[in-house]
Amino acid sequence: MLRVGQYVFKRAETSQEFEQIHRLNHRTFVEEIPQHRATGTGALVDKFHHKNFYIIVLRDDRVVGMVSAHDQPPFSIAERLPEPGILVSDGTRPLEVRLLAIEPDERNSTLFFGLIWTLYENAREEGYTHLFISGVEERVAMYERLGFVRLGPAVACGDAAFVPMVYTIGKIPLKMQRVKRRWEMHVAQVSPKTKKKLDSENVCLLPGPVTMSRAVRDAFSQPPIYHRGPEFIHRFVQVREHLARIVNGHDVAILNGSGTLANESIAATLAALPNRGKGVLLINGEFGERLAKQAIRFGLTPHTLEWKWGEPWDLEQVEQVLAREPEGSWVWGVHQESSTGVLNDLAGLVRIAKKHGIRLCVDCISSLGAVPLDLSEVFLASGASGKSVGSYAGAALLFAKKEELRALDRSKVPSYFDIFAALSSEGPCYTFPSPTLTALEAALQEYATVERCQATYARYNELGVRVRQELRRVGLTPLADEDYASPVITTFAPPAEESSASFVARCRLWGYAIGGESAYLSRRRLVQIATMGAVHWDIFGPLFDHLESWLAKTAFLAGV
Repeated sequence: MLRVGQYVFKRAETSQEFEQIHRLNHRTFVEEIPQHRATGTGALVDKFHHKNFYIIVLRDDRVVGMVSAHDQPPFSIAERLPEPGILVSDGTRPLEVRLLAIEPDERNSTLFFGLIWTLYENAREEGYTHLFISGVEERVAMYERLGFVRLGPAVACGDAAFVPMVYTIGKIPLKMQRVKRRWEMHVAQVSPKTKKKLDSENVCLLPGPVTMSRAVRDAFSQPPIYHRGPEFIHRFVQVREHLARIVNGHDVAILNGSGTLANESIAATLAALPNRGKGVLLINGEFGERLAKQAIRFGLTPHTLEWKWGEPWDLEQVEQVLAREPEGSWVWGVHQESSTGVLNDLAGLVRIAKKHGIRLCVDCISSLGAVPLDLSEVFLASGASGKSVGSYAGAALLFAKKEELRALDRSKVPSYFDIFAALSSEGPCYTFPSPTLTALEAALQEYATVERCQATYARYNELGVRVRQELRRVGLTPLADEDYASPVITTFAPPAEESSASFVARCRLWGYAIGGESAYLSRRRLVQIATMGAVHWDIFGPLFDHLESWLAKTAFLAGV
């Protein structure tokens, strides 16, 4: 998707966009260029529609221009070529341009060249070698200026005549290069504010990196501190103690890495335990699936319990399985499944695990700092600095009781994953960058007292509730039910048939960066609004105003 001033160039995706394309086709190729007979419906569907893709240009969500193309034979241009064999000659990967239409009052160089250039760039990136086009005879000179070459004489079709032409990808004529440079200058002139916003001014509603306060950013920018010196070690110890208070006890290890490293360390530790049962893994989203993959990589073969995306753990089912595990076995799951926005019942799982003598491990990477946590009865837990705590990614956090790991066969644990060693060391076992520590230290000031913790949790909860209310108000349903919805991340499907990538790009043009480009979301056509870090409600108004207005226009156009 590309915005140039008041125009947006993109691939057509939704039923509303295709309906507008068919109506533009009718106005152009029936009412203006008498190539086809009137359909009686005001819409003309191209005979190759089933295999076409369309580049469109939108103005205020109205399709004002389009160009279509396809790469599957038969090609309509073959009927107009003196030597149709060139379409299948060695080294040729053809793309046929079928239709080009622009509303009469929108015909200007910006739209025309933007459509052609967007199509050209798409063709180049996809590895096509030639663009073939049947140019309207009266406009052949214009196509020649762009670099198209005639392949034969004009051929009549209805009351119009068309000239077969070809453009070789990668061989831009000098004149066309000058036009391209003028186009790029035009883009820079008409959309500097948009470009700046896209680059640096978007409101960050991503689940990572999150929005950081000025205090956190300033702390990260301080001169580095030697990680073996007394100042660093003193601050390192204080941060560990602060984190321990937030989760109601436990020793805390801080490693240089992401939350994935913390979970790898848990997997390595479980693999080094005495063989007591197979263990149980709870999966109700992408990050539960990742835990299972990590467990397998360390030689574990646990039972897995799985639920649909958007559903919470079924603790009755969990208890039935744990009751069959021998005492001393383990269960591992994700507290807040950030792929779906589900907050699982950790307190309930604690009770069940304790009842059956099962070691409980939990991924708290996105829930740490978002909701009150009591990990006093948890065997191992993971956290991270770059999520709800509101700092930069880079600190992998582990919560455990050192004494419970003393009998572990640590010869089976890779040194970097050795939680016991990290807990036993006053400072970091290995190099640790001071900016990561000082930024985390600043972020934890939001949790400096019981009152500040409660205020932060209340702010997060209110944000989550209001985001879900607004989504429902405009007709979009969160994936997670309200009874078990996360306060800091809301997953939902874009409206109509719009893809995740297109909806994310649309929100970016409105000035908001949201989640949806991760493969695990895009393949399910899901997007996310995260409210982690220094996010406050006053920044949300324009987003929902834009969304409501766009949805209203989409609904209106669908009824046209």
